[in-house]
Amino acid sequence: MKLLRALLPWLLLAVLVGGGVGGYSYYQQLQTEQARAAEVAALRTEAIARGDLTARVSATGSILPTQQSSLFFAVPGLVVEVLVESGDAVSAGELLARVDAATLALAVQQAQAAVTVAQITRDQLLAGPRAGDVAVAEANLRAANARLVEASGGAADEEVAIAQLRYDNLLTGYQNLNNQYNTLVQFAADNPRFAPSPDTLASLKSSMEAAYFTAEVARLQLVQTQSGAGAGPVSVAYAQIVQARAVLSQTLAGVTPLQIEQAELSIAQAQTALDQAELRLSQTELHAPFSGIVGSVGVKVGEPAGTATPAVTLLDTTQFHLDVTVDEVDVAQLAPGQPVSVTLDALPGVALAGHVDRLGPTASTVGGLVSFSVRLALDDAHPDLRAGMSATADIVVAEAHGVVLAPNWAIRRDRRTGQAYVSLLQGGALVEAPITTGLRGETYTEVTSGVAAGDVAAVSTARDGLDLLGGG
Repeated sequence: MKLLRALLPWLLLAVLVGGGVGGYSYYQQLQTEQARAAEVAALRTEAIARGDLTARVSATGSILPTQQSSLFFAVPGLVVEVLVESGDAVSAGELLARVDAATLALAVQQAQAAVTVAQITRDQLLAGPRAGDVAVAEANLRAANARLVEASGGAADEEVAIAQLRYDNLLTGYQNLNNQYNTLVQFAADNPRFAPSPDTLASLKSSMEAAYFTAEVARLQLVQTQSGAGAGPVSVAYAQIVQARAVLSQTLAGVTPLQIEQAELSIAQAQTALDQAELRLSQTELHAPFSGIVGSVGVKVGEPAGTATPAVTLLDTTQFHLDVTVDEVDVAQLAPGQPVSVTLDALPGVALAGHVDRLGPTASTVGGLVSFSVRLALDDAHPDLRAGMSATADIVVAEAHGVVLAPNWAIRRDRRTGQAYVSLLQGGALVEAPITTGLRGETYTEVTSGVAAGDVAAVSTARDGLDLLGGG
């Protein structure tokens, strides 16, 4: 009895200690189970399955018309008519505006008159010598014969008059040839396209020099005739007869090839001046180069129009495009013809189809980022589409059908080795399985080996995961 009483305190202490230890163990087990439940509840899971995958490259930009033109007046002037306003629809060739053309219209009339004169001159040459020209040449020959008969006597007043007339005619002929030669040389310098051959110029120059010497002989003969004396009057008279006969023969022979060429060149020169005058006159009007919508009008009636400021801006709204920039990694996946889906902030719910039109050949670097310009063409124009609207384009670069798909959030890639892993839930624990990947999309990645349809991809969303589930 005494022994029992002595052991009772120790028995009570042992019971208390054992109960405390058991309670602590139970509490610890409870905490572990609660943590496990919280970790399981924080898991993000998804069954791996087969499906279709589309890989896209996204980019943003502004809608622009494929054809846009700023129209300028090529000649300055006072605006006399503006026929369009911003927003008007116009057809190709339609008159949009014009400036005063009175001065240029007069220049066209003068140039046309010059062409007509040149053509008449050419036609007269081709028609042959006129009767008056032949009569003058025959009269000169008769006078030369008369002077031969009277060579031994003093010069009569009639003979002096004839000598004077002959000299005047020859001097005029030389002057005409001289003018023609100088004009032709200047024309050749100003119009290389129509320049005559060097042989033609040399022939004309030779004729001009011969005319000069002939006129000079006539002048000396006139002086001799006026003095009424001189050595060798008979010889002089014979020389006059020879020259008079040569002039008559030339007159009867008609126009020479050189004269015809000169006349044709004169017509060509006048026609060139007319073409230039007509071109400047046409530039007083602005016509639409294509059908479209007037974007802006920069001139007003009564105000001067310059040649440096656009008078009218014209947009072709039948076709639009989108210019975007794509980084150097994604641009390698692009090729002309790939389909594009375009969405616009201003038109929610509207998706426009298009395609990759062309890729920029050179890169641009901004802030260390290398990118390329890409033009995307819209296949159809929406009636509410406007130039300048913000747009997002999704370019389809690849497609896969009926492949094993793993969610991107469950995939990790080792940066050192490049090996990809997918996080799976197996036997209540998280494990990482090495995989081989194929096409990658925005949400899913094709897995060609390492997992199968039906496996469960899982990751913990808890900040601190348990070792039991493989960590956070």
